[in-house]
Amino acid sequence: MATAQGIVRFHQQERTLTFRVEGRATMAQSTPLRRCAERAVEAGATRILIDLRSCSYMDSTFLGTLLTLRKILASRHLNDLVLITPSEACCRILQQMGLIDVLTMQSTEIDPSTQWNELGTEAPDAGTFKRTIAQAHEELANLPGPAGEQFKAVARCMAQADKQQSSPPQAVPPKE
Repeated sequence: MATAQGIVRFHQQERTLTFRVEGRATMAQSTPLRRCAERAVEAGATRILIDLRSCSYMDSTFLGTLLTLRKILASRHLNDLVLITPSEACCRILQQMGLIDVLTMQSTEIDPSTQWNELGTEAPDAGTFKRTIAQAHEELANLPGPAGEQFKAVARCMAQADKQQSSPPQAVPPKE
């Protein structure tokens, strides 16, 4: 997906879906990445690799989306979401968020002749976008330790804002 934020490309070989993130990974890529991964898993993919060697930054929604994908795979008894060769910047973010021990990482070379497809640029509808963000932050809120505590507050605020937006407006009596 080409944006000012970054680019995400993907490649599927047999039952392995590999994403390659270049530049910044943000909420803008989260829904398309999740949709692509869900479709691949539905079609029989059993392994998802996220190549982060060229990724310079990951926001909380993107990180939470990775946790969501891990949960989707685990629900199918497929515990194979692997971060490939995270950049130094990504390693710092993962360490700060307490995800170093939560997500599996490995250093692997990717075949340079791999033919990559750019992740679609379709913008999700507002409801899907909001759900992706909310679910990503709920996953982060489930983390143990200080990072999880911070995101519990964020998830509560998001739920409260969503509740207020979905409530019918209160009738205000006219002033006399």
